[in-house]
Amino acid sequence: MSAIPPMSMAVLAAVVSLAVACGEAQADTLAPVKGDVPVSVSAQIETIQSKPAYAHTSWGMRVADLATGAVLIDQAGDRSLTPGSIMKVYSSATVLDLYGPDYRFHTPVYRAGAVSGGVLNGDLVLVASGDFSLGLREQPDGTLGFNNFPEIDHNYADTGFAGGALVKGSDPLAALDGLAKAVRASGIAEVRGDVIVDTRLFDTYRDPTDGIISPIWLNENVIDIVTTAASAGQPATIDWRPKTAAINVVAEVMTVADNPKPIRVETPAPGEVRVTGEIAAGSPATLNIWHVPDPAAFARTAFIEALRRAGVKVEANLLGQNPADKLPDAAALSAGTKVAEHVSPPLSEYVKVVLKVSYNRGAHLLLCLAAVKAGSRDCEAGIGKELELLDRLGVSRQSTYVFDGAGSDDHAKTAPADQTTVLTRIVKEPWGRSIRRGMAILGVDGTQAANGVGTPAAGHIQIKDGTRITMAPGDFQGVIIAKTQVGYIEAKSGRDLAFAIFLNTAPFASIEDFLAADHDIAAIAAAVQQAY
Repeated sequence: MSAIPPMSMAVLAAVVSLAVACGEAQADTLAPVKGDVPVSVSAQIETIQSKPAYAHTSWGMRVADLATGAVLIDQAGDRSLTPGSIMKVYSSATVLDLYGPDYRFHTPVYRAGAVSGGVLNGDLVLVASGDFSLGLREQPDGTLGFNNFPEIDHNYADTGFAGGALVKGSDPLAALDGLAKAVRASGIAEVRGDVIVDTRLFDTYRDPTDGIISPIWLNENVIDIVTTAASAGQPATIDWRPKTAAINVVAEVMTVADNPKPIRVETPAPGEVRVTGEIAAGSPATLNIWHVPDPAAFARTAFIEALRRAGVKVEANLLGQNPADKLPDAAALSAGTKVAEHVSPPLSEYVKVVLKVSYNRGAHLLLCLAAVKAGSRDCEAGIGKELELLDRLGVSRQSTYVFDGAGSDDHAKTAPADQTTVLTRIVKEPWGRSIRRGMAILGVDGTQAANGVGTPAAGHIQIKDGTRITMAPGDFQGVIIAKTQVGYIEAKSGRDLAFAIFLNTAPFASIEDFLAADHDIAAIAAAVQQAY
């Protein structure tokens, strides 16, 4: 097997949407598979688990009947293992339980002052609601759009990787433009005060792995930068969105015949984004992203621009920090002073995006919203609400440890039995179907769109997958800390099953090796689907 070149690691990081970890799990002897397991399934498990790549791997597995909860297959199902992004099942269940699947985010705009002759003698206040789409992903049919592998969601577009893609039919400024038009339609033609974004819903959270989680989101708080090749020797074309005076993009990317240097996005000064590097002639356009460091100031500038496009004169400075110190008491923002409001699609659609594309920052947001229900502005208080739900569902705190909403912290642990317990019991909850419908479907969509295509199991297994990897220094040897899949199986007989398959600790030396682990786990699930 060939060593992984540096560029391939950039690709891999985008594919699995992970942060580089600093340790690896300790593997031990392979536990026996228990239960009345069909010969075809046991043969598939043995064939896969006996591969040399898994010689030192810890496996955990549990398959249960959804109707009765009876355990059909078990392999160290009670073992507490590193889960990765399957922890999003728990955070998604928590927010659905607290808010309900039909909850909608209401993002209002209020006037803090009187209007006379079309002039607002006071401030305009946009109150952030925690809506991570804020119009971006909204589709004409009322759903939220997402990307299907091999296209990668724009949040995971990484340096040099051409698989990153914008959400089709999306407009980052759609909600702000709609709010601005509503402000003008309310009779306000001029704002003589300031424009303020109210982010008091919760304290902005800075996750050490995934970045800033804020109550206000515009284009999910990233700048999308698309680089398109020209002829060799010519400057590449750079485009970006959203375009706003808050950000000045400086492009210094050249088109070369071959062997391009990686494209880099840097910030030499506040508000300046510099894009450098090379792109090969004839290659596909490349998407890179830049994370907005101050979401409130970013949204404020964009909203003032939207107001001006809608014909509202705004005297306030376009640039600068969000003047949060000017905010009135929340009680002063009443229905009588509301001049505009954006209402989102239902919460179930947001859970769908989080699960289908494994959206880390979106999953962290879910726990921030859980904290709000707990009466706290501290996002980490949402973990307590998640644990309360897991207690109620019968999950042991001796085997499941929650550190965040996304599964990005490798201290997190859970067991296959815990996952199948949750998946089995939530089907009786009024919001349970939103979890199942939100998962990627084998061979159809989301992160599993390219897995199992053309097999009999395609379209019959709903999966939330998880991945954690690290790289050993010096020789580019990779280690899979965790590769996991959990979800639901519509068996060939019509029987409904819940499953969880965990792999911890396996080496990989190429992207193909890494992807093989995902395929192997899916192959076990597919064998179960056909045998029951």
